[in-house]
Amino acid sequence: MHERGRPANYYGLTFQSAVDRPQEPIVILRVDPHDDAVPRRAVEVLRAGGLIVFPADDGYLVGCSALDPEAVQRLCEVTGAGREDLAYFAGSPEHAARLGAPTRPLHHPVPLALMRATGLPLAATPCRPDAAPVPSAQHAVFILGDAADLVLDAGPIRQPAPAGR
Repeated sequence: MHERGRPANYYGLTFQSAVDRPQEPIVILRVDPHDDAVPRRAVEVLRAGGLIVFPADDGYLVGCSALDPEAVQRLCEVTGAGREDLAYFAGSPEHAARLGAPTRPLHHPVPLALMRATGLPLAATPCRPDAAPVPSAQHAVFILGDAADLVLDAGPIRQPAPAGR
């Protein structure tokens, strides 16, 4: 039974979102990690200063154009990372030179293709700056909610085994 105007539920519990604003739909695009093409929408989002969740070598990261100060600031606000916590990735020696910051190596084909297609280096961090990258795009969405503008899902990423095993 339920009172008029109140949702019925088994335990008499109701749930409310912890977010005090309307949530936006989350756009998740499936990408093939063995293909060197990226969706046109991903290129548009990065060039427009948006945030993208993408697969990397050891899990999913959230990132943006490293050359867009407003996007980098938003990345820090969304994740709680400081600028010193960000990792920078360059798709070419020219990207690295434009950054003026140390870059980390990256071997996953999806972000490499993304950097090639946009002509931009990336600034990125795990969804939580003090944690390891998450193993799936769904896990990233669980943490970030609708804060990222696009999610590129290449399937689960096998986490490396802890040292000493």
